[in-house]
Amino acid sequence: MNAYADLYGEANERQLSIIGLDNDESKIKKINNCPSEFQEQCKLVVWLRKKRIVHHHSPNGMKSSYHEGAKFKRLGTMPGFPDIIIPYARKGYHGLYIELKRVSGGVLSESQKWWRDFLAKEGYAWHEAKGCSQAKQIICDYFGLQAGE
Repeated sequence: MNAYADLYGEANERQLSIIGLDNDESKIKKINNCPSEFQEQCKLVVWLRKKRIVHHHSPNGMKSSYHEGAKFKRLGTMPGFPDIIIPYARKGYHGLYIELKRVSGGVLSESQKWWRDFLAKEGYAWHEAKGCSQAKQIICDYFGLQAGE
């Protein structure tokens, strides 16, 4: 995980807060007492950065104009691609893909199911996570870490 600093630098709590990625849950507005997928992913990204785990977010599902959407499509963006990519080979897999959903609600689309099946067939670990806590547990299991580490 030494590559983390090369990519992201040394982010401290103040820097994370400035860009809106602190994990002070009192600052996170909840909808129907359930954080949005965006809020869950922000919390997960804070945790990944603290753990210095190299990761990437696929910008699928983001609102964009017609022209931006067409540009992304020309660049190869495909519907249903997982939210988080963790490019470490572990446990016989080439890498870990996570499709993050809200704790309650959120259902896999047909294109997300297609990616799940395709990535699993090609030797990648793919998981659906209901919220940040479940995603952290999946990542800890993948790396062989204790959940509290």
